[in-house]
Order: sequence, then C-alpha cells, then structure tokens
Amino acid sequence: MLTVLVVVVVVVIGATSKHEIDTPSVAGGMSRDYSTESRISSQLNSQRSIIRRASGYRITDVKSAVYGSGSDKYLFVGGTGDFDEDDLYSTWRTAVNAEISSNVSTFTYPVSDAGGDGKAVCSTVRNRQSTVSTYSTAICAWSTGSSFGTVMPVPDGSSLSSSRNISYLTVASAMRRMRDDIES
Repeated sequence: MLTVLVVVVVVVIGATSKHEIDTPSVAGGMSRDYSTESRISSQLNSQRSIIRRASGYRITDVKSAVYGSGSDKYLFVGGTGDFDEDDLYSTWRTAVNAEISSNVSTFTYPVSDAGGDGKAVCSTVRNRQSTVSTYSTAICAWSTGSSFGTVMPVPDGSSLSSSRNISYLTVASAMRRMRDDIES
C-alpha cells in the first residue's frame, strides 16, 4: 500500500511541476547574439504573435533571444502560463496559418521527441519568391502544462531569396538542444 501511495505522489508532483523560462548566454551550444536580436524586430513580432495566438493568449512572462554559431542562428520566443499541451497541434497550426501571406504555404507535423515533457510540433514554411524560386524553413514549438517555447531559424542573408533552405528536422533538433538550457 505504501509503495502505491509513493508512486501516486511522485506522478502527481511530476505532472504538476512548473517550468521556468530563461534566456541564458548559451543555449544548445550556441552563444546569445544580441546584434542579430536588435535587427530582426519584424521576425520577432511575428513569432510573438504566433505564440500568443497558439497559447490562447495565456502566455505570460514572454522572453526572447537569438542564439547562433557561425551562420546558424535561431530565434527563441517562449514563456510560462497555464497550457493544454494536448491542443498544441491544432492551435499551433491555426496560429501559424493566421500569420502567413498569400505566397506562403505551411504544413504542420507532430514531433515525437519534444526534448522533455510535453508535446512538440513543427511547421514547414515555404515562401515562393518567384515562379522558379522557393525558400523553405520551419518553426517548431513545444508545450507543457506550464511552458511554451518556439524556435525558428534566422535567415542568413539580407533577403529570403539569398537564404538557404532549412528542414523542420534540423529546427526540431536545435529546439531540443536549446530547450535543455532555456527551460528549467
């Protein structure tokens, strides 16, 4: 009887644990890039809009940072609140689609490894630059009952047409690595 009670207490405590979000100087082996943060206000505002919409406007204490190593740079936006991780796929897909323009298409995938507790998704974002040129990137997110975070690559060129394509698998891997240092 005592063993069952201990197991129940551990499960309940684990299920109700509260996460905190921080933006340390290094996340996922990449250094914080304040210079890039200061020049990407449009991308930052878009990602903040997506996370607010996807969380049902329940996100609080929103934090953001850019982390990079060489030309690989990722924008993180996340915060805390009271979330239903089981709704992540549908709310995320709706939020991303609400933010796109007519020449952009998206496809959302559930991600089996969220890099911790909770659930994760990624959306591939394809932007048609012309009739022959398409730029493809991704934005990934995780959600627990108390934390919500997004990770998206920062384009490496001055325009999307000069940027390289990045798969959702690459962004999901970066999200998992960064999450270890950002979420506690």
